[in-house]
Amino acid sequence: MISATLLSQLPQDLRRLVRGVLNRSVADFEKLCDRLPGCSASELCILQPVLYMYLDPDRIPEKPTPAVTTDIELVYWSLLAIVVTLGYIDGSGADSPAGSEKRYLISSWNCVTPWLVFFHDKFIMCRANYRPIDRMSVIKIVTSLLFQVPVIGGNRDGTTGVPIIPILYRPIAELWLLALKTKDKDVVCLSVHSGAHITSFRVFGSFLVAECIRNESFVTILLDVSGVIDTVTSAALKYVKNIRLMAKDPDIASNAFKLNLLVPMFSCCVGIIATTSMHSAAMREAYILHRSIKEIFSALRVLQSLPPGGGSMVQALGSSFAYLVFLLKRADDPVSAFHQALRAHAFETMVHIGPSGHLEVQEEVEADPHKINEIFFLILFSYVLHNKILTYACKHVDAWSDNLGPIVRQDGHLWDVWSKTEQMIRSCGISRSGAEMTQWPSPSEKGWVLQVSRRLHCFIPADLSTYYQCSCGGTAEDIHLRQCAGCQVVRYCSKRCQRDSWYSHHKLSCNFLKAAVGSSTPHHVKRSLCLLAALEEGHMERKWDNIRRLVAAAQCEYPKDRERLVVELALDRNTDSVRPLRHYLFLFNGLSENEIVDCLSSSWPDPRGYLRQLFFCSVVTINDRYLSRQFLFSPRTALDMEIVPQSLSRNRQCV
Repeated sequence: MISATLLSQLPQDLRRLVRGVLNRSVADFEKLCDRLPGCSASELCILQPVLYMYLDPDRIPEKPTPAVTTDIELVYWSLLAIVVTLGYIDGSGADSPAGSEKRYLISSWNCVTPWLVFFHDKFIMCRANYRPIDRMSVIKIVTSLLFQVPVIGGNRDGTTGVPIIPILYRPIAELWLLALKTKDKDVVCLSVHSGAHITSFRVFGSFLVAECIRNESFVTILLDVSGVIDTVTSAALKYVKNIRLMAKDPDIASNAFKLNLLVPMFSCCVGIIATTSMHSAAMREAYILHRSIKEIFSALRVLQSLPPGGGSMVQALGSSFAYLVFLLKRADDPVSAFHQALRAHAFETMVHIGPSGHLEVQEEVEADPHKINEIFFLILFSYVLHNKILTYACKHVDAWSDNLGPIVRQDGHLWDVWSKTEQMIRSCGISRSGAEMTQWPSPSEKGWVLQVSRRLHCFIPADLSTYYQCSCGGTAEDIHLRQCAGCQVVRYCSKRCQRDSWYSHHKLSCNFLKAAVGSSTPHHVKRSLCLLAALEEGHMERKWDNIRRLVAAAQCEYPKDRERLVVELALDRNTDSVRPLRHYLFLFNGLSENEIVDCLSSSWPDPRGYLRQLFFCSVVTINDRYLSRQFLFSPRTALDMEIVPQSLSRNRQCV
């Protein structure tokens, strides 16, 4: 209630209107709202108690009826007066009239929100038969008050803004989806500040959704409202694409409002995509197929070229990187996701972001750009063992090294991490080109497979299959290759070839090829098997002296297993070890230790003499999609078990 002293400080016409409002006159309240734009800041501050006096949550009716029309209209004009006051009070600090009005709104927010929910439910969503207030007028009030929620980095006047509380989750979800569906036709645009700018509720609502979607109960409401959460993710991805196009606009630098909106909007949209992907595995995989990671890093690359002052690029980098890390940990096809990011210039973008604050990444690990660069280099280091990633990295490693940003060059530790990554890329490339092409079939663009020719009874490279003609008269184009269901590595041109191969040798080699592919990421390990075999051989040659010492020590430690020692080669680390075969039986799909020994010792010819060295066999370890260690039986030995018997058979036929 306003005191008589304060009331006396108002002009006479305002005093008369205030007395009418105090006597529940709807007409006088309407006139007061019309008079507010002409009031001074001090007069508006005096009027604040009057504007909030009818917002009593206890007076919210169960449903609108003619009997409560006056109460509803008084609340409507109260809310409208608050919106008008907030729009016309100027000030830059918490002690200014603007700060005073916003503090008043914050303190009364628990009275305002129940009425917002009532107006939204009954008059916007049309859940009431009796509606004394126009729908569009209510939309304007509700959306304008929701705009006071601080989701774009806080209010400029120093106040904290009103909070998002769970009671507002459904109105926010329904209004945003309504704006998306109608393209703001039924949801009016919002005046950001007095005469300053106009923004769409589709845009502003995205900030609200990005803030709320972290809460599981909001996701439940969103699912209930939209039916499928794909609507939300699809909208966010479209925004990312549109943001990239807007950032490319040559006139964007002259529009300060849009420029300041792009980066925060981008971060919110990436947050929506990441959160919905975490909520649903199907959604995660669907948006990998929609090339979400490519669109995100392509947009981030363009945003990076904008003039400074367009928002925190570190925050944008953090949200994008968090999404990438999540996909690498959870996606069914993490190699393709990482390849998408690389092709969208993720490397170039990350190493050029300047240090300007801190950010939150996956699992709430706080990191600066230096830390993000380090983690990205380590990810690249481990994924180079996949043929698709190595091929891309080898093409770009020179440019990457020449154009590294100041963050990397000024940080000794970071430079050391990159140097090791660069060395890994180059050494893997050399190993592949030097050993893979001469000892095993070549990889094609679609991935490497072993293809068996009935006529030649040997293996041919997949990229040369177009020149192959089988003895059955069919060419490679009209031969439907049959893949071995066991190892998923070898393919045959006919049933007969598959049957003959099985009885001649593949019955033996199948288990070992399967063990060489592993169980966690067989799709990409299968395509990288030649590369892994080449790396294994090169690793063995470089570390031979150390391996001899490890074997000698293991022979003393395991005297009963002297003839059954296995060398474990860490291709992406410098930690080799030697242990007995019995520690690796889990690789061989139920084969006993004696069965493995019999197979590898006597059941197939070994012209290279690998198994007559100091140890029984080797295994290799790499990181899988969960960043845990994956053990693979020696790719080199497994490939030889399949290829060498064929070569011997062909030589015997020639003799």
